[in-house]
Amino acid sequence: MKRSLRAALAAVTIALLGASAAYAQQVRSADQPTIAPTARGPGVIVARTIDLFPIPSRIANGVVSVRNTGTSASLPTLVTVNCHRPGQNGGCVDIPAAYLAQYTDAAYPNRLVVQVPAIQPGHVYNHNLPFWAEMDWPSGEDFQFDYVVDPANTNNETNEANNTGSHVWEAP
Repeated sequence: MKRSLRAALAAVTIALLGASAAYAQQVRSADQPTIAPTARGPGVIVARTIDLFPIPSRIANGVVSVRNTGTSASLPTLVTVNCHRPGQNGGCVDIPAAYLAQYTDAAYPNRLVVQVPAIQPGHVYNHNLPFWAEMDWPSGEDFQFDYVVDPANTNNETNEANNTGSHVWEAP
């Protein structure tokens, strides 16, 4: 009788341990938040970032360009362009008077100022300067264009160090 009682007790203990383990597994599964897989793998938290930088070489075609390499859309901002002779202050061709109000800002004297709308992540904003073809550039002369994107720091960027750029262009 003692043997059968011990055997029965052992069987009940094993059954209860198995049921307890199964219940614990269900509780752990139910408590875990569901994390949807992303392009970077399951369970990865991706920070939303803004990173704006100029593409200065496009000025050779009369275009002011800004790229957002971040993962979030930027806020509207400005880009300023300082045109001068290399190694000098000034010496650039003047913007036609009809365009001065649209492309100047008292906060940034002696700079071409372009309004930049919000830029989606991975996109480029191109602004064609409507007066570029009207400007009388001295042929064969070099001009340097120094860019500053988001000069008022309205965008909280991950890399503020790449907001500037420069390009030297030889007038045809």
